[in-house]
Amino acid sequence: MISQLLTPFSQPLIMPGDDYRALPRVSNSDLTRLKEEHLGYWSVPSARFIPEKTKAFGRAFHQHLLEPETVGTVLSQFLPDMMDPALRPDGLAPAQTKQLHTLMQTIRQDGFCRRYLRLSERERIVLSTEPTTGIACKARLDMVYTSPKRRNAMVIDLKTTSARTQAQFLESCYTYDYDRQAAFYVDSLRHADGREWSTTKQFRFVFIGIMKQSPYRLFAVDATSIPGFIDYGRKKYRFWLRKWRDEQTAETLAAPAWSMSA
Repeated sequence: MISQLLTPFSQPLIMPGDDYRALPRVSNSDLTRLKEEHLGYWSVPSARFIPEKTKAFGRAFHQHLLEPETVGTVLSQFLPDMMDPALRPDGLAPAQTKQLHTLMQTIRQDGFCRRYLRLSERERIVLSTEPTTGIACKARLDMVYTSPKRRNAMVIDLKTTSARTQAQFLESCYTYDYDRQAAFYVDSLRHADGREWSTTKQFRFVFIGIMKQSPYRLFAVDATSIPGFIDYGRKKYRFWLRKWRDEQTAETLAAPAWSMSA
Protein backbone atom coordinates (compact mmCIF):
# COMPACT_ATOMS: atom_id res chain seq x y z
CA MET A 1 0.00 0.00 0.00
CA ILE A 2 1.12 3.51 -0.73
CA SER A 3 0.78 4.50 2.94
CA GLN A 4 3.77 2.29 3.62
CA LEU A 5 5.84 4.47 1.28
CA LEU A 6 5.20 7.74 3.10
CA THR A 7 8.03 7.56 5.62
CA PRO A 8 9.91 9.60 6.81
CA PHE A 9 6.90 11.94 6.44
CA SER A 10 4.16 12.18 9.01
CA GLN A 11 1.57 9.40 9.21
CA PRO A 12 -1.66 9.96 7.27
CA LEU A 13 -4.33 11.76 9.24
CA ILE A 14 -7.51 9.72 9.47
CA MET A 15 -10.49 10.40 11.72
CA PRO A 16 -14.25 9.78 11.92
CA GLY A 17 -16.47 12.10 9.91
CA ASP A 18 -17.89 13.91 12.94
CA ASP A 19 -14.41 14.66 14.26
CA TYR A 20 -13.34 15.93 10.86
CA ARG A 21 -16.33 18.23 10.58
CA ALA A 22 -15.60 19.58 14.07
CA LEU A 23 -12.10 20.72 13.11
CA PRO A 24 -12.02 24.56 13.32
CA ARG A 25 -10.84 24.91 9.74
CA VAL A 26 -12.47 25.90 6.46
CA SER A 27 -13.45 23.22 3.95
CA ASN A 28 -14.66 23.44 0.38
CA SER A 29 -18.13 22.51 1.66
CA ASP A 30 -17.99 25.51 3.99
CA LEU A 31 -17.36 27.72 0.97
CA THR A 32 -20.39 26.21 -0.77
CA ARG A 33 -22.56 27.08 2.23
CA LEU A 34 -21.09 30.59 2.31
CA LYS A 35 -21.90 31.03 -1.39
CA GLU A 36 -25.45 29.86 -0.77
CA GLU A 37 -25.87 32.39 2.03
CA HIS A 38 -24.63 35.26 -0.13
CA LEU A 39 -26.13 34.40 -3.50
CA GLY A 40 -29.08 32.20 -2.57
CA TYR A 41 -29.68 28.52 -3.16
CA TRP A 42 -30.59 29.17 -6.81
CA SER A 43 -26.89 29.81 -7.45
CA VAL A 44 -25.93 26.29 -6.38
CA PRO A 45 -28.08 23.70 -8.18
CA SER A 46 -26.60 20.83 -6.19
CA ALA A 47 -27.83 22.31 -2.93
CA ARG A 48 -31.35 23.17 -4.01
CA PHE A 49 -32.38 20.60 -6.57
CA ILE A 50 -30.77 17.33 -5.47
CA PRO A 51 -33.08 15.46 -3.04
CA GLU A 52 -31.66 14.58 0.36
CA LYS A 53 -32.11 10.85 -0.33
CA THR A 54 -29.98 11.23 -3.47
CA LYS A 55 -27.25 12.93 -1.47
CA ALA A 56 -27.53 10.21 1.17
CA PHE A 57 -27.19 7.50 -1.45
CA GLY A 58 -24.05 9.20 -2.76
CA ARG A 59 -22.58 9.24 0.74
CA ALA A 60 -23.48 5.58 1.21
CA PHE A 61 -21.82 4.76 -2.11
CA HIS A 62 -18.61 6.50 -1.02
CA GLN A 63 -18.65 4.72 2.31
CA HIS A 64 -19.20 1.27 0.85
CA LEU A 65 -16.42 1.76 -1.70
CA LEU A 66 -13.85 3.72 0.31
CA GLU A 67 -14.59 2.82 3.94
CA PRO A 68 -16.30 -0.60 3.88
CA GLU A 69 -15.17 -1.35 7.42
CA THR A 70 -17.46 1.39 8.78
CA VAL A 71 -20.64 0.45 6.93
CA GLY A 72 -22.20 -1.51 9.76
CA THR A 73 -21.67 1.20 12.36
CA VAL A 74 -22.58 4.54 10.80
CA LEU A 75 -24.62 3.96 7.66
CA SER A 76 -27.83 4.43 9.66
CA GLN A 77 -26.71 8.01 10.31
CA PHE A 78 -26.75 8.64 6.56
CA LEU A 79 -30.17 7.14 5.94
CA PRO A 80 -32.14 7.43 9.24
CA ASP A 81 -35.53 7.46 7.50
CA MET A 82 -34.79 4.16 5.83
CA MET A 83 -33.97 2.10 8.93
CA ASP A 84 -37.22 0.12 8.74
CA PRO A 85 -37.19 -3.47 10.05
CA ALA A 86 -38.49 -4.57 6.66
CA LEU A 87 -35.35 -3.24 5.00
CA ARG A 88 -31.93 -4.82 4.89
CA PRO A 89 -29.72 -4.62 8.01
CA ASP A 90 -27.39 -2.17 6.29
CA GLY A 91 -30.17 0.40 6.05
CA LEU A 92 -30.68 0.20 2.28
CA ALA A 93 -33.78 -1.04 0.54
CA PRO A 94 -33.18 -4.16 -1.58
CA ALA A 95 -33.37 -2.20 -4.85
CA GLN A 96 -30.87 0.36 -3.56
CA THR A 97 -28.56 -2.37 -2.32
CA LYS A 98 -28.61 -3.97 -5.76
CA GLN A 99 -27.94 -0.60 -7.38
CA LEU A 100 -25.10 0.10 -4.96
CA HIS A 101 -23.44 -3.25 -5.62
CA THR A 102 -23.76 -2.70 -9.38
CA LEU A 103 -22.03 0.66 -9.12
CA MET A 104 -19.19 -0.74 -7.03
CA GLN A 105 -18.77 -3.72 -9.35
CA THR A 106 -18.60 -1.39 -12.36
CA ILE A 107 -15.84 0.65 -10.74
CA ARG A 108 -13.86 -2.37 -9.55
CA GLN A 109 -13.95 -3.90 -13.02
CA ASP A 110 -12.39 -0.79 -14.55
CA GLY A 111 -8.61 -1.13 -14.81
CA PHE A 112 -7.78 2.46 -13.84
CA CYS A 113 -10.11 2.50 -10.85
CA ARG A 114 -9.05 -0.95 -9.66
CA ARG A 115 -5.39 0.03 -9.77
CA TYR A 116 -5.78 3.24 -7.79
CA LEU A 117 -8.24 1.79 -5.30
CA ARG A 118 -5.42 -0.60 -4.47
CA LEU A 119 -2.56 1.93 -4.46
CA SER A 120 -4.18 5.07 -3.08
CA GLU A 121 -4.85 6.36 0.39
CA ARG A 122 -8.58 6.60 0.83
CA GLU A 123 -10.51 9.33 2.66
CA ARG A 124 -7.21 11.09 3.35
CA ILE A 125 -7.49 14.23 5.46
CA VAL A 126 -5.13 17.07 4.53
CA LEU A 127 -4.66 20.14 6.72
CA SER A 128 -3.21 23.21 5.05
CA THR A 129 -2.80 26.97 5.31
CA GLU A 130 -3.88 28.97 2.28
CA PRO A 131 -0.93 31.33 1.61
CA THR A 132 -2.75 34.41 0.27
CA THR A 133 -5.22 34.65 3.15
CA GLY A 134 -3.48 32.75 5.95
CA ILE A 135 -6.68 30.79 6.57
CA ALA A 136 -6.42 27.29 8.05
CA CYS A 137 -8.11 24.84 5.67
CA LYS A 138 -9.03 21.18 5.62
CA ALA A 139 -9.85 18.70 2.88
CA ARG A 140 -10.95 15.09 2.88
CA LEU A 141 -9.84 13.43 -0.34
CA ASP A 142 -11.59 10.35 -1.73
CA MET A 143 -8.32 8.93 -3.05
CA VAL A 144 -4.82 10.31 -3.29
CA TYR A 145 -1.89 8.50 -4.88
CA THR A 146 1.68 9.66 -4.31
CA SER A 147 4.44 8.10 -6.39
CA PRO A 148 7.20 6.28 -4.46
CA LYS A 149 9.74 9.09 -5.01
CA ARG A 150 7.04 11.70 -4.34
CA ARG A 151 7.55 13.38 -7.70
CA ASN A 152 3.88 13.01 -8.67
CA ALA A 153 0.58 13.09 -6.82
CA MET A 154 -2.90 12.39 -8.14
CA VAL A 155 -6.23 13.05 -6.47
CA ILE A 156 -9.21 11.01 -7.64
CA ASP A 157 -12.72 12.12 -6.75
CA LEU A 158 -15.71 9.85 -7.30
CA LYS A 159 -19.09 11.23 -8.32
CA THR A 160 -22.38 9.45 -8.88
CA THR A 161 -24.09 11.23 -11.76
CA SER A 162 -27.27 11.44 -13.78
CA ALA A 163 -25.23 12.43 -16.84
CA ARG A 164 -25.61 10.03 -19.75
CA THR A 165 -22.72 11.26 -21.89
CA GLN A 166 -19.15 12.43 -21.37
CA ALA A 167 -20.17 15.92 -22.48
CA GLN A 168 -22.97 16.07 -19.92
CA PHE A 169 -20.66 14.96 -17.13
CA LEU A 170 -18.09 17.59 -18.13
CA GLU A 171 -20.83 20.22 -18.09
CA SER A 172 -21.79 19.16 -14.57
CA CYS A 173 -18.19 19.79 -13.47
CA TYR A 174 -18.78 23.48 -14.20
CA THR A 175 -22.38 23.58 -12.97
CA TYR A 176 -21.55 22.21 -9.52
CA ASP A 177 -18.33 24.16 -8.87
CA TYR A 178 -16.13 21.10 -9.30
CA ASP A 179 -13.43 23.42 -10.65
CA ARG A 180 -13.34 25.11 -7.23
CA GLN A 181 -13.17 21.73 -5.49
CA ALA A 182 -10.33 20.50 -7.71
CA ALA A 183 -8.27 23.67 -7.15
CA PHE A 184 -8.96 23.65 -3.41
CA TYR A 185 -7.85 20.02 -3.08
CA VAL A 186 -4.76 20.31 -5.27
CA ASP A 187 -3.64 23.42 -3.40
CA SER A 188 -4.30 21.67 -0.09
CA LEU A 189 -1.58 19.21 -1.09
CA ARG A 190 0.75 21.97 -2.29
CA HIS A 191 0.43 23.88 0.99
CA ALA A 192 -0.07 21.00 3.42
CA ASP A 193 0.95 22.00 6.93
CA GLY A 194 3.34 19.07 7.26
CA ARG A 195 4.93 19.91 3.87
CA GLU A 196 4.39 16.29 2.90
CA TRP A 197 4.16 17.11 -0.81
CA SER A 198 6.74 19.91 -0.81
CA THR A 199 9.01 18.06 -3.25
CA THR A 200 6.18 16.95 -5.54
CA LYS A 201 6.56 18.36 -9.06
CA GLN A 202 3.29 17.35 -10.72
CA PHE A 203 -0.24 17.32 -9.32
CA ARG A 204 -3.18 15.79 -11.16
CA PHE A 205 -6.86 15.78 -10.32
CA VAL A 206 -9.23 13.29 -11.94
CA PHE A 207 -12.99 13.15 -11.57
CA ILE A 208 -14.58 9.74 -12.08
CA GLY A 209 -18.32 9.87 -12.73
CA ILE A 210 -20.49 6.78 -12.65
CA MET A 211 -24.01 6.70 -14.03
CA LYS A 212 -26.55 5.84 -11.36
CA GLN A 213 -28.76 4.02 -13.85
CA SER A 214 -28.20 1.44 -16.56
CA PRO A 215 -25.92 1.12 -18.48
CA TYR A 216 -23.78 2.42 -15.56
CA ARG A 217 -21.10 3.97 -17.74
CA LEU A 218 -17.97 5.51 -16.29
CA PHE A 219 -16.78 8.98 -17.26
CA ALA A 220 -13.36 10.45 -16.55
CA VAL A 221 -12.35 14.10 -16.52
CA ASP A 222 -8.71 15.04 -15.95
CA ALA A 223 -9.34 18.46 -14.43
CA THR A 224 -5.68 19.45 -14.56
CA SER A 225 -5.55 18.92 -18.32
CA ILE A 226 -8.39 21.37 -19.09
CA PRO A 227 -6.96 24.82 -19.87
CA GLY A 228 -7.96 27.33 -17.19
CA PHE A 229 -10.07 24.88 -15.18
CA ILE A 230 -7.87 24.81 -12.07
CA ASP A 231 -6.90 28.47 -12.37
CA TYR A 232 -10.52 29.59 -12.48
CA GLY A 233 -11.42 27.29 -9.60
CA ARG A 234 -8.55 28.79 -7.59
CA LYS A 235 -9.88 32.31 -8.17
CA LYS A 236 -13.30 31.17 -6.98
CA TYR A 237 -12.16 29.52 -3.76
CA ARG A 238 -9.84 32.41 -2.87
CA PHE A 239 -12.69 34.87 -3.44
CA TRP A 240 -14.88 32.99 -0.98
CA LEU A 241 -12.03 32.52 1.49
CA ARG A 242 -11.61 36.30 1.55
CA LYS A 243 -15.34 36.64 2.15
CA TRP A 244 -15.03 34.14 4.98
CA ARG A 245 -12.12 36.06 6.52
CA ASP A 246 -13.94 39.39 6.20
CA GLU A 247 -17.02 38.01 7.91
CA GLN A 248 -14.99 36.53 10.73
CA THR A 249 -13.21 39.88 11.20
CA ALA A 250 -16.52 41.76 11.18
CA GLU A 251 -18.00 39.41 13.77
CA THR A 252 -14.97 39.89 16.01
CA LEU A 253 -15.16 43.68 15.76
CA ALA A 254 -18.90 43.64 16.42
CA ALA A 255 -18.62 41.48 19.53
CA PRO A 256 -19.04 43.33 22.88
CA ALA A 257 -15.81 44.09 24.67
CA TRP A 258 -16.85 42.05 27.69
CA SER A 259 -17.41 38.94 25.57
CA MET A 260 -13.92 39.25 24.01
CA SER A 261 -12.25 39.50 27.39
CA ALA A 262 -14.24 36.68 28.98
